[in-house]
Amino acid sequence: MTRIILASSSPRRRELLTRAGVRFTVVEPAPDGATPPGICGELVAQLLARQKAAQVLEGQPADTFVIGADTIVVGPSGQLGKPGTADRAREMLHELRGGRHTVLTGVCVMAAGGDEALGVSRSAVKMRAFSDEDLETYVASGEPLDKAGGYAIQGGGADFIEAVGGRVDTVMGLDCALTLKLLAEAGYPDPLPAATDMPLVQSRSVRRPLSPMRTVQRV
Repeated sequence: MTRIILASSSPRRRELLTRAGVRFTVVEPAPDGATPPGICGELVAQLLARQKAAQVLEGQPADTFVIGADTIVVGPSGQLGKPGTADRAREMLHELRGGRHTVLTGVCVMAAGGDEALGVSRSAVKMRAFSDEDLETYVASGEPLDKAGGYAIQGGGADFIEAVGGRVDTVMGLDCALTLKLLAEAGYPDPLPAATDMPLVQSRSVRRPLSPMRTVQRV
């Protein structure tokens, strides 16, 4: 039986693919590997997506299709990955505040039979000039630490977004229309659903208060 595997630890990619009407299982790949310096964002996103797909495809039975994806934010200073620390998240959000930046999501579909298809989608994002207080509250929530560019458009970061040029699901981490196209190009034999763009989960007119991340004290 033909099956699809999503090679991702991202809950938002799982949600997007589910909402697109695709049936799949999840196998989490190892953390992103290092990429050579000096490569443009489009190639980096596709290379990392392919690394994830290839890693998960190894040892899978025939009639298996693996989807790998990677998202990169490109700001004025260049490529921005996941901040990892509160200080780095502050730096990224300071850089993006009040301006425009680009979000790139690379997608790779690999088939156990040897076929593969690669692509990248691009969206432009305009951030409003939010206050230092809003920035500090958001960083304290903990949400930015493992998000490319230091924000999640499907979460509290939506309050910072003024406009998106392009597909919103690209910014969320998986362009579903591109993914379905690549599945077909890689030889997926069954009919696939038609994917529409995913709306933001919340409107900026409805602001959700953010609470600082709680620290668990061990005894």
